Amino acid sequence: MKKLSKILALLMIAVLAFSVFAGCSSNEEADTPVTSPDAEGGDEVQTDGEGEAQTGGEGAVDRIKEAGKLVMLTNAAFPPFEFLGDDNSIVGVDVEIAQAIADELGVELEIVNMDFDGIVPAIQTGRGDLGVAGITADDTRREQVDFSINYVDTAQYIIVSEDNTDIVDAASLAGKNVGVQRGTTGDIWVTDNTEAEVHRYGTGPDAGAELALGRLDAVVIDEMPAQEIAAANEGLKVIETPLTTEQYAIAIAKENTDLKEVVDTVLTRLIEDGSIEAWIEEYKAAA
Repeated sequence: MKKLSKILALLMIAVLAFSVFAGCSSNEEADTPVTSPDAEGGDEVQTDGEGEAQTGGEGAVDRIKEAGKLVMLTNAAFPPFEFLGDDNSIVGVDVEIAQAIADELGVELEIVNMDFDGIVPAIQTGRGDLGVAGITADDTRREQVDFSINYVDTAQYIIVSEDNTDIVDAASLAGKNVGVQRGTTGDIWVTDNTEAEVHRYGTGPDAGAELALGRLDAVVIDEMPAQEIAAANEGLKVIETPLTTEQYAIAIAKENTDLKEVVDTVLTRLIEDGSIEAWIEEYKAAA
């Protein structure tokens, strides 16, 4: 009898242990996200265990249309492409281009003004849809983002004071105090190809103002901004010989092929109908 009682007690303990284990297993599974195919059997959609989908993998164009806005990242100190207008709003060639793209998508244009050297990283991390800021599509940047077709040919030029006869080309920048806009191809080119003392500024006009005050020997920057800086500061001139040849393009996050297709289509139209050239002339006069 005692032996039978012991057997029954052991059986009860085993049943209770199994029940506890089974209960724990059920709770753990309920808290673990599960993956299931969507209703049309396409991409997988992650759910939170309560049947609520965490959407992902949506195309860039669909996402922009759903948000109702296209976010342009720029640096509004690069006339005639982007600068502050009379009412302190951001205007310029690139703004017109971005507005045309927004119109094509049927959404509003939102412009975010930021440091130039932060634009490409911000596009990489999804803090904006397009980087439109007179950006040269060089090999280093192509490793980080995709680019549209080229829409402007340009070059780097040297600005000096009108009475400066020492600086005439790249070689004569050696040992000189040269101002550049931080993170631009001018910055990269002067750093990599000359023995100049490089001084970096947040904007090209800031570097130009320092040159006009005699604190720099030269400034290296893109062609049209160089002309604008020289025109805005009495006593400055642009050396006629270019240092480089390069092209502007619009930065787009990698894999956003549907957005790139729209951007390229709009740019092709604006190039062919002469709109970009007309905006360049208009904003050169207004800057």
